[in-house]
Amino acid sequence: MKLAILGTDPDVFALASAARVAGHELVWLGDVRSEDLPALERLLPELRVSADWESLLDHKLVDAVLVGRGSADEALRAEQVKRLVADVMPVLAVHPVGTSVLVYYELDMARHEVHGVLRHYSPLAGSPTVAELADWVQAGSGPIGTVHQVIFQRYLQDCGRESVIRHLVRDVEVLWAAAGAARTVSAVGPQMADASYASLQVQMTGPGAATLRWALTPTSERSPRGELTLVGERGTATLGLSTAEWLLTTNIDGETETASTPPFDPPRAAIDELAAAIAANGTEKSEAASTWRAATAAMEIVDTIELSLQKGRTIEVHQQRLTERLAFRGTMAAFGCGLLLLTLVVLVAAGFVGDVLGVPLKDYWPIALLAMLALFLLMQALPWLVKRRRPQPDGGDNRDRPARLS
Repeated sequence: MKLAILGTDPDVFALASAARVAGHELVWLGDVRSEDLPALERLLPELRVSADWESLLDHKLVDAVLVGRGSADEALRAEQVKRLVADVMPVLAVHPVGTSVLVYYELDMARHEVHGVLRHYSPLAGSPTVAELADWVQAGSGPIGTVHQVIFQRYLQDCGRESVIRHLVRDVEVLWAAAGAARTVSAVGPQMADASYASLQVQMTGPGAATLRWALTPTSERSPRGELTLVGERGTATLGLSTAEWLLTTNIDGETETASTPPFDPPRAAIDELAAAIAANGTEKSEAASTWRAATAAMEIVDTIELSLQKGRTIEVHQQRLTERLAFRGTMAAFGCGLLLLTLVVLVAAGFVGDVLGVPLKDYWPIALLAMLALFLLMQALPWLVKRRRPQPDGGDNRDRPARLS
């Protein structure tokens, strides 16, 4: 598998290292942050940085693109990923791509339209230990008994909004994996305009009886870390999530025990899953091979949390999927409301002009109104009259294009 890197960060370098160990080839590199240059010299000394990212749209160059943070702003990075997805180029993006849920909706809509493979990389998701703890929560038969609370404690040195959101969107996936998707969200802490989110606390309810909580604790430690704690009727279980070894500590009936978790290599797992998913690119199977729906759902929770901060109350979570048809309906609804308001203004103006100037506008007004309404109704048929043609790379049908693995 030939891979390209668009935007560097520690997560992308971990993916690149795992790809090399797995026998894949890195053939293109672009958008390198200055702070990543030392790591780049150690890991990929033979690659030269290129500024022509549009060359990645050539399917003969690479089989998939690894997208990291890089030095590009959110708007440019979102536009680049949209172009790649629209051209049916498989993408593995470090989660989150940005801090706006609208970008996730647009990417999901583009992915669904062309049946492209779009996956996200969240190093905390997919852990077998978290899956085991989820059984404790759902079955209530684990060593700590029935679980009443699931708490994620995040320790950060940088408590700015962007830093907190980038960790929060990943931590939400872990909470969901352990206790199910949230149904209501209640957040307390900073105001939207505050520079620091150090006081952010989030309370959520899930599908079961256990409540979900996420809390931020400022720390002087440079490396961020997290703790997932299950509070049961007989004791607690805490999973330490750090860049080093993950440890599971249980306190049952006053007895504390700490054990190492089963080996789990998130970068290697992400690369292996990407290689397996490429065969589904451009086909109906891409829906199951992509993970962008889960990434979008997590980003929706972050958006709901900020809405709860703004409103100062509990917000119900409504999972939704933006499609071109729904976007068109929303546009037509707004256009229809504007048309009605314009009609009232024109009606008053026409009556005034007709009375003052003696122009017989009233004789033509019904015809003009009927023409406008007829045009508005005809516009409703546009989604059925206009069909977008899917891009077909390499001059052939993308559904039949075999995956190129090295």
